[in-house]
Formats: sequence, C-alpha cells, structure tokens
Amino acid sequence: MQKTLRRLAWLPLLLTCACSETVQEQVADPKVGDVYVVQFQLQGTTTTRYFFYHLYRVTPDSAYLHPARQDSPSADADLRQLAFEPTPKSIPYTRAELTALLKEQPGDVTKSRLIRVRRP
Repeated sequence: MQKTLRRLAWLPLLLTCACSETVQEQVADPKVGDVYVVQFQLQGTTTTRYFFYHLYRVTPDSAYLHPARQDSPSADADLRQLAFEPTPKSIPYTRAELTALLKEQPGDVTKSRLIRVRRP
C-alpha cells in the first residue's frame, strides 16, 4: 500500500501543462509541483543535456526546489526515474533568482538556462 502511495505521489509530475502560459509567466507565478527543466552543455562539449528541479514549496518571496539525482539527454525524461533529492539538499531561490534562471549567465561555461516548466 505504501509503495502504491509513493508511486501515486509522483503522478502530478508526469503530466505537463497544456496551457498557453509562457515559461516566463510560469516562473513569475511558481506553483508547487512545477518541474523546472534546465538545459546545459557538459563543459568542453557541444552535447546538450537537461537537469530537473522539483518545486516543492512556495512562499510570497521564495521558492524551494529539490534537484534530481541525475541529468538526462531529453527534456521529456520520465520524471519518476530521476529521483528528486529531498531536504537537506533543497535549494532556496528568491523570485528574482528564479527569473534569472531564464537567461544564460555571463561566464557560465555550461551555458545553463531554464527552458521549460513542466506543470501538473
């Protein structure tokens, strides 16, 4: 029974938003359950990879994310297999910091940027 409940707890993560909101609008209005898809390149290569962060808590000025344990070659990876890390590995972001994720930062050799929000 508990195994089934654990599996069902991730069900909302499997669905993506079929709405017309842009990524910028979704980041400006973060929702618990959002999964942020970050595109990056391994240093010294041109290979594109993706990393995922599950948004598990939102406050008026911050958002808290759990990182996935592994990256993926696809932005459409099966989220059940990514194994998001629970606290204490959570990462707090201010709303301004979330918005900054949308742009590649100067000097970032991995060329990381948030490209998509997978919203239940």
